[in-house]
Amino acid sequence: MKDRYAREVINGFPYPVAAMFVRLRTDECLDPGPNRLRYLLSTGEAITRFLGVVNLCQARDFAESTGHVPPHALRADFRLRFERIAWGTWLHLARESLRWLLTEPQEMVLIPEMGRFFFDPPPADSRAVKALGELLTLRNGLSHDKIKVMHAHEFQDLCGRAQEHLETVLEALEFLLDYELTFISEIDVEKRRRHEPVFRHRLMKLIGNSGDFEGDRNKQTFPLDSHAVILSHRESGRHLNLDPLLVYEAKAGKAPDIFFYNGMKNPDQAGVRTKVLGESRSDNCQRREQT
Repeated sequence: MKDRYAREVINGFPYPVAAMFVRLRTDECLDPGPNRLRYLLSTGEAITRFLGVVNLCQARDFAESTGHVPPHALRADFRLRFERIAWGTWLHLARESLRWLLTEPQEMVLIPEMGRFFFDPPPADSRAVKALGELLTLRNGLSHDKIKVMHAHEFQDLCGRAQEHLETVLEALEFLLDYELTFISEIDVEKRRRHEPVFRHRLMKLIGNSGDFEGDRNKQTFPLDSHAVILSHRESGRHLNLDPLLVYEAKAGKAPDIFFYNGMKNPDQAGVRTKVLGESRSDNCQRREQT
């Protein structure tokens, strides 16, 4: 991968991906070893989670707006998979959600380029998706005990293979530079006499690797959802609400951060209301890590 493109990924990709990828360029992760291997695999997992969230939310919106029932490949064991979600489950849900959407002629997915990323041609997996699968296989073949006794040449081999697969994935995701991840914290309505109302959105751009997110203001004739993370195309304005699978939290006394949905636990406690593919739950949203 060219260094120029690596900098574009760090500065222009959605924050959950860019913030993980940038760690590979820090001093403690440059040499082949447990730290570098960890963040190579963690970046692959962050990418898979992000794509899973996007495609699953697209499928949810499509199901709700059309009343169409998702195919068996997506519905099978959905509740069990969704409650105890893992890297492999995110990959499955991302693939099957998109596969369903691409079979519906009346549906326009938010990110048309996603079809080429996943399939080549449908239903065959693309080279990039196979590379994600290889990263998952590498991760599943490791354990803390195994890593403790690994030699330098083994880390060199594993890091080299993981790097190659990750670069394949990132290069195929170049289209993400055309999209913005934003958090809408507030919407004001401006209404002049004999004029249509204008909605002024207060935004934070959740892109790049820094947690000091750039602010912005957006005026348009229709409101987006407030207090939600939105993925939108920079030019066309096509947008998708990723709540509650990707959330931004800024609690008093704590540093604000972005969290992926990471499974459900403690059903008797009050929590985040999650509705995906027709199943409505009021369980806790388990948030273990940033990406």
